[in-house]
Amino acid sequence: MRPKYFLLFSIFLFSILSYGLTFEEAKKIALTGNRSLKISHLEVKKAEAKMKESWASFYPFLSFQSSYTRLLGVPEFEMETPEGIQSISLGYPNNYMNTLSLTFPIFTFGRRFIVKEIAKKGLELQQFQEETDRINLLNDIVTVFYGVVSADEGVEIAKEAVERVEDHLRTASIQYEEGRVTRLALLSAETELNKRKTDYLNAQNGLEKARFALNILIGFPVDTLMNIEGEKEVKPDTFILDSLISKALANRPEVKMIEEMNRVANLNNKMQYLNYLPTIVFQGNFSYDKPSNMKNEWDNNLNATIALSFPLFEGFGRQRKMEQYILTAQQTMIREEIIKQGIRMEVKGLLLDYRLNKEKLGLANKELERAKESYDMAKKQYERGYISSLEYKDIELGYRNAEFSNLFALYNLTVSFSKIKIATMEE
Repeated sequence: MRPKYFLLFSIFLFSILSYGLTFEEAKKIALTGNRSLKISHLEVKKAEAKMKESWASFYPFLSFQSSYTRLLGVPEFEMETPEGIQSISLGYPNNYMNTLSLTFPIFTFGRRFIVKEIAKKGLELQQFQEETDRINLLNDIVTVFYGVVSADEGVEIAKEAVERVEDHLRTASIQYEEGRVTRLALLSAETELNKRKTDYLNAQNGLEKARFALNILIGFPVDTLMNIEGEKEVKPDTFILDSLISKALANRPEVKMIEEMNRVANLNNKMQYLNYLPTIVFQGNFSYDKPSNMKNEWDNNLNATIALSFPLFEGFGRQRKMEQYILTAQQTMIREEIIKQGIRMEVKGLLLDYRLNKEKLGLANKELERAKESYDMAKKQYERGYISSLEYKDIELGYRNAEFSNLFALYNLTVSFSKIKIATMEE
């Protein structure tokens, strides 16, 4: 099945049914369906067409001109002859001109080859830009996709929190009827339930927004219904900073792009030197006109010219252009170092974030274990009347916060791990 029809079929299927979408599937669909990436790909096509256009100077230029002129008044002059004064016309009423011209630059001292090479570099630059846009898209996919996964789990956490508070309210109602707690404790439990329900609604709303963002990112209609199948797993830390930086500098399109820009600047500078040299051009014309040779009849004419054009002085314009290209080349070299330094900082920052998030996840896991154990104990103690409603609520709230902290820590760890892979072009 062709990719276009497969995408249309996928959109139709997703619009009707709930579909399990993995991260790898979302990535593949986004790389073909994302609208911004499609624009970037079309820019590559435009650059490719421009490169092919540069070949035009290697072929002759052929043109044809045709005209008809009707003279309403033909100029005449009178001349005295032995036979008397006679009128002589300076033209004819109907005039036809047809000219076929061929122009071909015979020798340009390599200018045409440089123009072709610059156009080729332009295509490569646009391809590197498309690859850069692809990397940015993958980073967005990682953030949004696992954001949906985390938001989905957040909804479940919020739902379980509602169920816990509902259970607490039932216990508080029984204790209130038995006279073991005050009405204030009952009202507090009812208020807490309303807060948890509000949190649950907010979590559902956040999940829907995350789904909308993912649909837009991968190129699906906003209201497409999908089930996300994603696992956030802790992978062993086998990263070596120097190795990561070397891979990024060797593979990243930003570095390759700036290197090509240096080459383009050098080519432009070389072009200005070549502009001091002459150009040899051949031009041939074939004409078929009426009148011709002072006779009112059709006749043809063929001529050929070889012309040499030597620019001697252009008001120092070429010198100023050379200065500009030299300065541009210097700027590009500085930008190259800035980009490389930025990539080094990016990779180092991502690795630091990954290791920090791994430490945070370890702490969050321990805190979640303690919070759950505290909640289980508090639930039993509250039912037996050993602790107050306020104490129970604080412990339950701590348990809920620990669940979310663990969820966010795992999300951040998964995202930072994937972004390291993307930054080094391993994913």
